[in-house]
Amino acid sequence: MRYRNAATRRPDPQDAARGEHGELLRLLLSVSLILVACLFAADRLAVWLAPHLPFAAEVQLAESLKLDRLAPTLGGGAPGPQDAAIQQALQQHAGRITASLQLPSQMPIQLHYVAGDTVNAFATLGGHVFVFRGLLEKLRYEEELDAVLAHEIGHVANRHMVRQLSRGVMTASVLGLIGVRSPALNQWLIGDVQQLQMLAYSREAEREADATAQLASQRLHGGNQGLVKLFETFTALQAERGVRAPAWLQSHPLPAERAEHARAAGQDAARLTPLSGALALGRAEP
Repeated sequence: MRYRNAATRRPDPQDAARGEHGELLRLLLSVSLILVACLFAADRLAVWLAPHLPFAAEVQLAESLKLDRLAPTLGGGAPGPQDAAIQQALQQHAGRITASLQLPSQMPIQLHYVAGDTVNAFATLGGHVFVFRGLLEKLRYEEELDAVLAHEIGHVANRHMVRQLSRGVMTASVLGLIGVRSPALNQWLIGDVQQLQMLAYSREAEREADATAQLASQRLHGGNQGLVKLFETFTALQAERGVRAPAWLQSHPLPAERAEHARAAGQDAARLTPLSGALALGRAEP
């Protein structure tokens, strides 16, 4: 009986190439997943760590960005004598609010008046709070103004800015702590300082700021009537402008809902005090 050795089959170069390509794709996929996981972990770590940064580091960062000089840019010119009087009066109101909230002395609040028509107020890094003439003209009462300022101070006290800008703030602060202080680099990391007023906070952050405003209103004025009146003013402004978006499409809860929540949160004050002096840009109701 004869035996024949089975013919050996030569490996197909195309099969080998396909196998190598498959290995390469699997390797690239694995590396990509690892990178995504690392980036996600770094982002979550920054979100957690940023609010724990010393406030002094946030103040230093604000100084490097020259946020104390931002008001003339937003308002279109240097402040006049009346603007200085308005800013001083706003600072006095802020001082009473911070005292009522018992903010630590290491968390200074600096008010800035912006002679612009925008109906807005916003807080930014380092305790800087900006109030526009357009908003001040809509306010009639001291309790309303205090509610606005306490809300913005609430964003500062709860470190909402560093939470929102966590990765950029963390990187810039760490670089500053090791001696690398570059305004241009900081601006690149955090963004255009003029866009800081466009920050959209979460509804949770807005509710925390509202809670701070309620606390200050109750301690300063014995109730939430100023906060209720403020939200009624915002509701009227929305009606004027034809804003009809449902609550779940807005970054802020609807003013009417916020007014109702303020009513339910505490005893309303019996009277409202008309704004006077340099702050009386609007006409008080009889």
